[in-house]
Amino acid sequence: MRKFTRGKEILHPAPTHFATNFIALQIILAHKDELRAKVTSRKWVSFDYAKDSKGKKFVESVLNSLFWEECAIIVRMSEPLVRVLRMVNGDDRPSMGYLYDAIHHAKKEMMRRFQKRKARVKPFIDIINNRWDGQLYRNLYVAAFWLNPRFQYDANIMDKHMSIISGLLDVLEKYAYGNLPLQSKITSEMKLFRNVKHDFGRASAINNRTLMPPGI
Repeated sequence: MRKFTRGKEILHPAPTHFATNFIALQIILAHKDELRAKVTSRKWVSFDYAKDSKGKKFVESVLNSLFWEECAIIVRMSEPLVRVLRMVNGDDRPSMGYLYDAIHHAKKEMMRRFQKRKARVKPFIDIINNRWDGQLYRNLYVAAFWLNPRFQYDANIMDKHMSIISGLLDVLEKYAYGNLPLQSKITSEMKLFRNVKHDFGRASAINNRTLMPPGI
């Protein structure tokens, strides 16, 4: 296989462990022609494994055009979500402040790619929505999104998510533990943040909105 793929591996350890199968499928699709050349080569035909039932099943799949069509569909479907999984599982930056927006864009991209085949993508979107809605800390991601300067000061983004304020207030009330003066103080700070007042209006704060992850 390495001879035909020029040393490239199909399976290899990945930082995003739970996306390994999807990443492997992307690599398989990228080496479609090389894998087809391999199973029709003289060296493969003379190989003992080629005569084994598993080897024959492998050849059948590689030479089956339907397999490659389905492979391409799964890769196109999964790529946006794999990008989200990589972000969540990476160490480059804290992901909580970016996850809400990332999930939203992943679903939007999946629907865009299959806008003429909506019935094909709908079951996958439903699974994502069910998992997302079932997350115990979903409102924390909403709050982290609202408090992220990268998104807060981008009207094109925030105007599309006006409804999330309810989730943000749920988090505020929950972690204020019924302390009304604390809730009022936090609400006042939120207003300063939203309206770019006091230290939020400093040139350094404005300059670093998109350069530094929130919380630093």
